[in-house]
Amino acid sequence: MVAWPLYAEQRFNRLVLVEDLKIALSMDESEDGFVSATEVEKRVRELMDSESGNSIRERTLAMKDGAKAALSEAGHLVLH
Repeated sequence: MVAWPLYAEQRFNRLVLVEDLKIALSMDESEDGFVSATEVEKRVRELMDSESGNSIRERTLAMKDGAKAALSEAGHLVLH
């Protein structure tokens, strides 16, 4: 996940996704508050082709599996 839309309007959500949950990368914005196409490409490539991107994918899948297990153990909802 690349956390720019949340960064632009909801800085706290960006902080949680990037720094606490570690399931997103933040975008660096320019002085005018926009994100360049080069920055978007850089972050997408980082997510797809780097060790940090791999770590984010693994962490996200682990959280998904943990949520699935928690829901099934509670007996309220079983996801497939």
